[in-house]
Amino acid sequence: MMPEPLFLFITFLYVIQVAVFVYGVRKTRDRMFPDSSPIVSVIIAARNEEAMLSACLDAVMNQTYPRDRYEVIVADDGSTDRTASICDVFSNRFKNLQSFTAKEDLQLRGKTNALAQAIDKAQGEIIMITDADCIVPPTWIEHTARRYGPGIGLVGGVTLQKTSGAFEGMQSLDWGYILGIASSTAALGIPLGSIGNNLSFRKEAYNKVGGYRNLKFSVTEDYTLVQAILSLRAWDYLYPIDEHVLVLSQPCPTFRALLQQKHRWGTGGLDMKLFGFLIMIIGFSMHASLLWNLIWFGIPSTVMMLMLKCIADYTFLWHVLTRLKRTDELKYFYWFQLYYCLYVLALPFLVFLGGRVSWKGRKY
Repeated sequence: MMPEPLFLFITFLYVIQVAVFVYGVRKTRDRMFPDSSPIVSVIIAARNEEAMLSACLDAVMNQTYPRDRYEVIVADDGSTDRTASICDVFSNRFKNLQSFTAKEDLQLRGKTNALAQAIDKAQGEIIMITDADCIVPPTWIEHTARRYGPGIGLVGGVTLQKTSGAFEGMQSLDWGYILGIASSTAALGIPLGSIGNNLSFRKEAYNKVGGYRNLKFSVTEDYTLVQAILSLRAWDYLYPIDEHVLVLSQPCPTFRALLQQKHRWGTGGLDMKLFGFLIMIIGFSMHASLLWNLIWFGIPSTVMMLMLKCIADYTFLWHVLTRLKRTDELKYFYWFQLYYCLYVLALPFLVFLGGRVSWKGRKY
């Protein structure tokens, strides 16, 4: 039986870790280069996205960045719905938008294959990637492109979820928490990765690592690519928390879809750096300690531990969401905490016992 002081020590360690994340957010590395106006290629891989694709393309085609300075390439990833016909409609409306159907590739699979073929066609110096179920702000391209000054090879960005209730709200806070950590650790010089629906990089950097064809397949292809580029140590990396580049994604509609998402993320996270595993271990230990402390020592001390944890988490999310002007989503904080506690404890079992990853009608 573990003594209560150990649980309190784990709580203290967790709070210190979150305090470090807050420090990282406060010193987030960010620079703008007003004279920078590179040619940009926006890449979107779409698989059976007829419900959201039109809204996504409307947003991408209505940007503050000059239309003659960017192109949009949509890769139809084996869709069986109206995705291809929607792409044709937009291709006829906008000269700087093209679409194609990704061909089968023996070397690449799924979304990675569609992205690789689209990037091959790209003419831009800067590649920007988002998903077909996302809405980007009008300033998305401009404020990302302006960050590409000398030496900058990668620029990440935050994505939150469209919210209409507690189920969507807890998902959005989860994304804010995870991506806040990603921005914080990047500022601290230990970048852990970026989200693939709000990611940009120099095509030169992509080519230097050999592109997706030269990388080990992963169900989280964005993480693998970012780490490969950063491993070259040839470019600097910015990860701003900025409302002007904030992307909104469609939340998982059901618990089943949410479990599949976490399974995919967790499986892809097995390639994470040692520092990333340390963060996960401290997080898992914190939530396991709450459960064990409740069993062995009762409610009062468990409530104290939970309050300390909640204060730390709320403070961190407040710093992230304040920068994004989305603090109204903190009304879902208690739902997020319940969800967060459950999935952190369940994630290791989901990853190692959950079988093959299922995503977009495919299994990996």
